[in-house]
Order: sequence, then structure tokens, then C-alpha cells
Amino acid sequence: MLIVRPSRLSDLAQVERMASASGAAVHTLPAHRDKLFEKISASVHSFDAEVDVYGEESYFFVLENTATGVLHGTSAVVAYTGFSEPFYVYRNDIIVHASRALKVHNRIHVLTLSHDLTGDSQLCSFYVDPELAKTHYPRLLSRARLLFAAQHPERFADNMMSFLPGVSDATGRAPFWEGVGRKFFGIDYVQAEYFTGVKEKTFIAELMPHYPIYVPLLSDEAQQAMGQVHPGSRVPFNILLEEGFEADNYIEIFDGGPVIRAKRENLKTIQQSKVIPTRRGRQMAGEVWYLVSNTAIHRFRAMLLQLPAQLPDVLTLASQVADALELDDDDEIRIVPM
Repeated sequence: MLIVRPSRLSDLAQVERMASASGAAVHTLPAHRDKLFEKISASVHSFDAEVDVYGEESYFFVLENTATGVLHGTSAVVAYTGFSEPFYVYRNDIIVHASRALKVHNRIHVLTLSHDLTGDSQLCSFYVDPELAKTHYPRLLSRARLLFAAQHPERFADNMMSFLPGVSDATGRAPFWEGVGRKFFGIDYVQAEYFTGVKEKTFIAELMPHYPIYVPLLSDEAQQAMGQVHPGSRVPFNILLEEGFEADNYIEIFDGGPVIRAKRENLKTIQQSKVIPTRRGRQMAGEVWYLVSNTAIHRFRAMLLQLPAQLPDVLTLASQVADALELDDDDEIRIVPM
């Protein structure tokens, strides 16, 4: 049985294995033991904290096979992007250049370094083992954190965002980085992403250009990479698009990958999930896949269940399912159809 639960410090070795497999481009899951320890520790404290107004909390989840104890994926939510360090994106803007004498009126696409998304809640750190990529489990792993947000809205912002890795090749060469970042940093893209994951973000402010970048002056290769997602990130990208996220007016500053955003209240999992009471007994067979979670915080658990299309007012769950969800008698669950 595979469940999503909050990560704990004993997961560190397995999380480190997945971070190494995820590649350097996913800098929100750095293959750096000390940073991963900090990430899990911060999450443990966040799940344990009493929260009335969201702030520096971060919630890190893992996908566990309860029969073997093996972890197969990670996902996370940062409650307040840019709470403790700057968060930068490029905003797509238009500058008008006009000359009445020459009868010229040009609208020029420019990229402006921006803090606009500071304060959004960020979905990040998504990884799933390749053998599960074509199953329902990536959706469970991604959407479980939204079930958590639906149950505990006070812990999150009204806007949620995520950015996906942009285009790069097998050697780690990213066309957008070659056209922009390398000229100011003088290092490889992989090095820049690694530093973003393990160092303070002040180096970005120190080295990135603060004036608009005129897109027509970039190479065709760099322009074509803007807003394009890395092929290896198509699965999480498509899940979030299905959920209701949309490409906004922003791209990632290093590889030009897409930044997607949505109102929390408009997301399908938030809108369509509901809370119903449960009891233990003989579970009804069904033909519809549902995402199901308990309503707890630090004991949060989520899983997939096949249930009838028409749900009863009180859902009867098998004892092994109720145990996996850590439900007591008559506890409620939050449920949403796949």
C-alpha cells in the first residue's frame, strides 16, 4: 500500500537517494545532505506548529510503500515564498519605442527581474521514481498536498505557484542560461542551480542585471527555450495544468522554464474535495479512483482508493485502510475523485 505522509528525519538517507536521482535542475531538492536535513527538520517543526497566519512554514511529503518502508517520491509546499530570502522571477513586459518623425511604433518584448510572486505559496520538490511515472501515484503525490491545503487553508496563501525546470540537454547545457545568465555569472547552468539550492540567494541580486533584457537581442535558441518545460518534468507539469494552474506572465530566471500560478480557491482539489464521516467495516467495491486523506496535521496521511461513483453519507472503510490513514473510530476524511 502506497501512502503520502509528512517526512521525518529517519527518511534522510532515502530522500538523499531521490535527490541525487532528480538531477541538479530541481534545486528545491538539492543532493546535499545538510540542506536536506534542514529541509526535513523545518518541515517537522512546521507540521507540529500552531499556525493562525501562514509564514515561514514548509511542508515536505514523501510517498511510502508501507509494506516495505521504501520511499518512492517527494513533494513539498512552501507556505510563503520569499519569507526569509529573496525570490526572483523574470516578468514578461512590453516596452514601446516610437518615433513620430520616422513613423515607427514598436512594441518590444523585455524581461524584467521581479519580486511579484513573493508571498505566494509554492509547490515544489516534486520527484517520483521513474517506474511509477505512468501510474496514478504521481497525481496522488502532487495533489495530496492540495488536500492538506484544503483542510488547513489558514496555513497557505490565497495564490499558489510553481515553476518547472526549463530546457536543458543531457550535459546540463541550458540555452536560456547560455543566452543570459552565463554572461553575468560566468559559470555553468548546473553550478548555478546547485548554488541556488545550497547557498544564500544574495548572489542572484549581486550578479543578475537589474535593467530590462530586450528579448529580440537574445539568440533564437534562447528565445525558443523561454517558457518551455524540460521533457523530464512533463508529468508534474501536466498534473498541475489539469488542476487549474495556468502559465502566468513569468519565467524562471536561470533556465527560462515556465512559472504557473492559480488562485488556491480555484484549484480542482480545493473546490471538489469534501469531508465525510467514516466507520470501520466491510468496504464497498467500486470503479472510481479517489484521492483520500485524513484531516490531521502532523499525522496527515493520503492514499488512493477505488470506491463507488455514488458515495454514501457515511463511508465504510476496511480496517487496514483505516489503519493506513491513521483513523480513529468515526473520524472524518477528505475525499476527491481522480
